[in-house]
Amino acid sequence: MKAVKYVAALFLMLIFAIVLGQIHPNRNRPLTNSSQATIWVLSDTHFIAPSLHDEKTAYTQIKRSAAGKDMDYQPVAINALVQNALKARPTALVITGDVTFNGEKASAESIMRRLQPLVANGTKVLIIPGNHDIYDGWARAYKGKRQLLTEQISPSDWRNIFHTSYEQAVAQDPNSLSYRVNLNRNYQLLMLDSNIYTIEPSNRPPNTGGKLTPQTMKWVRQQLAAGQKAHRKSIVFMHHNLYAHNEAVNQGFVLDNSDQLKTLLKAYHVPLLFSGHIHAQDISRDPDGQCPTIEVVSGAFSISPASYGVVTFTPNRITYQKHATDPTPYLTAKQRKNPDLLHYQRYLKQLFLQDGEGLAYGDLMDNGVTNQHDLDAAAKLMGVLNWRFFTGDDHPDKAELKRLKADPGWAVLERSPMLRRYLKEIVQDHNMNDNHLIINHP
Repeated sequence: MKAVKYVAALFLMLIFAIVLGQIHPNRNRPLTNSSQATIWVLSDTHFIAPSLHDEKTAYTQIKRSAAGKDMDYQPVAINALVQNALKARPTALVITGDVTFNGEKASAESIMRRLQPLVANGTKVLIIPGNHDIYDGWARAYKGKRQLLTEQISPSDWRNIFHTSYEQAVAQDPNSLSYRVNLNRNYQLLMLDSNIYTIEPSNRPPNTGGKLTPQTMKWVRQQLAAGQKAHRKSIVFMHHNLYAHNEAVNQGFVLDNSDQLKTLLKAYHVPLLFSGHIHAQDISRDPDGQCPTIEVVSGAFSISPASYGVVTFTPNRITYQKHATDPTPYLTAKQRKNPDLLHYQRYLKQLFLQDGEGLAYGDLMDNGVTNQHDLDAAAKLMGVLNWRFFTGDDHPDKAELKRLKADPGWAVLERSPMLRRYLKEIVQDHNMNDNHLIINHP
């Protein structure tokens, strides 16, 4: 009789497991069973929902402070990205934070609707927040002459809006919006929430800095150990930087406790980490030579050249290649009459050049430079140098470097202590090629 009861109990447990499995399919399954996988990675879309703005005074004013971001045509650029991905069918598309302009809930909902065709087509959409996304006190709508408060994004809102990301997770951190995804049998993706935000709606600017709490750091260690046990290489994604990619400008961009994370990444032989935040395209090894992990910082999708990286994984090799977005094939007849859209890359570049030029004008005038000819020459050169740095094209050969330094604007820029220091950091990258990468590993 006992044996019958035991068998019956086992049978009931089996039935329960089958039913549970139907409700909650195997969450340990990878995104693909193929030994080769491709992900597209981008950052800092800073998308603002069209419903939150018009073309009037308040919106025009905020655009002037947008640091070279394209605020008018982001829906067109996102559509081009989606259409290209529908053709290429990458395994996943990853966005490493600052998805929204300033943490507007409507913007998060709007961009997810635009990414939904990828989900329907089989591409997994994996998104983590940036410092502008959760409880950002700057969340606004721009109507007429007024800036109007609009609903901010809570952590629970984030999980609900981007639920397709968390549905892929094999593990989620209970203390943050971090999660882990198995890419295939060779790799796992560790998606980290590195942001510092309040526990309720805010009336303050977003916190630029980032940190992994002790609880999340413990969770990270557990996930790295799980990957090692399963013989999967871990690839890490977060919004803040692991390394200082610019010695002149890095405060608030590098993770506050990056040394702790570097220790973990080294211990578990993590080959690659992706981040964003600084808006500049840059690939770097550890400047201190302590951690073997290579960091790829994705240039902001919202500025020139609206770039994304195509990352291909095979069992023993990872390749990365930057691409620029071209919306031209997907423009409507009406949009083709708009020269900004028809020549989108030219439009983006001009926006960013103007921002760099404005930086030079303001600082040089503060340092007593008043000659208009000198100001114009210096501003023009600064625009070009700044654009080169942010696009990852800051690897001039000796001849080109000599030509740049011979430009009449160079000597004028050096009259400013701040710009002189900045020049040393942006003119020539002494680390790695910023647009292409190959990693071979055991």
